[in-house]
Amino acid sequence: MICRKLLLGKFYLNIPDAAKRLFDLDTPQTVFIAAISSDIGMQLAHYYSDAGYHIIGTYRDASHINPAFRDAQNIHLLRCDLTVDQDIVQVVEYMQRKGLVWDRFVSAVGLLSPIGKFVDVPAAEWKKSVTLNSLQQLELLHHLYAVKRPDCTGNVAFLVGGAINRAFANYSAYSLGKVMLVKFCELISDETADLHCVAIGTGWVASKIHLQTLAAGDKAGENLAATQQFVEKGEQGTSVKDIYDLMEWCFARPETRGRNFSVVHDQWRGGGGELSAQLAESPDMFRLRRHGNQHKKSS
Repeated sequence: MICRKLLLGKFYLNIPDAAKRLFDLDTPQTVFIAAISSDIGMQLAHYYSDAGYHIIGTYRDASHINPAFRDAQNIHLLRCDLTVDQDIVQVVEYMQRKGLVWDRFVSAVGLLSPIGKFVDVPAAEWKKSVTLNSLQQLELLHHLYAVKRPDCTGNVAFLVGGAINRAFANYSAYSLGKVMLVKFCELISDETADLHCVAIGTGWVASKIHLQTLAAGDKAGENLAATQQFVEKGEQGTSVKDIYDLMEWCFARPETRGRNFSVVHDQWRGGGGELSAQLAESPDMFRLRRHGNQHKKSS
């Protein structure tokens, strides 16, 4: 049987051509959720499952996995620490062995720590956080491109927030990583015709990520009081159903490719016809640009 050899970093994987052609016919619509063990990832899995999708989800800590997922016939759970290269490769190898491909990729990976002023936090921890919040998620997607459903557009969403429109004081590692994801979505959508990437600003969501801010105490600055209030009042914030609905709204519209959306503030609900028309007319809308840029006029 003829095989093609794919280079994934420093590792090689063999994919039989005949099997690759069958992927299109024999596998159900599948969503890959990085960090299915997160509160957002877990709820997204429920919505995609209800919509008939099969799910491939990664986790680092098995204790955070919803027990109902373990016996679900349509869910594959894979341990993957993004800081370990071999873990990422093993995910691809597993999908290859099982004849799995993905149609949607959603990354719910996020780390707020280290929290504090840039000059005060340990440099090694800061670098590790920036890397996890950006490069290691992109490395995962890079490897998974080899097992995207052939001849179809792969829809990709990264969950971002906090620092796109302002300085998110004391959260520079998290912020820089997320800003990198926003720009990446534009770059990759422009250069790769079969990837449709969007960055989704979720707003405040009730999840365990806020425990990192509470643990940081005064190092979190003004965000500490806001987080304490949000947690103590038991507020729900943005619903994960709205996050899911916005992602699907984006994936159904080519004009959203490479852009950054806000679940809370953008006018996508109710069909979003006016927003779609604005996006189609403006290549700069919802993308990182230098505000007030003064274009040099040609003579």
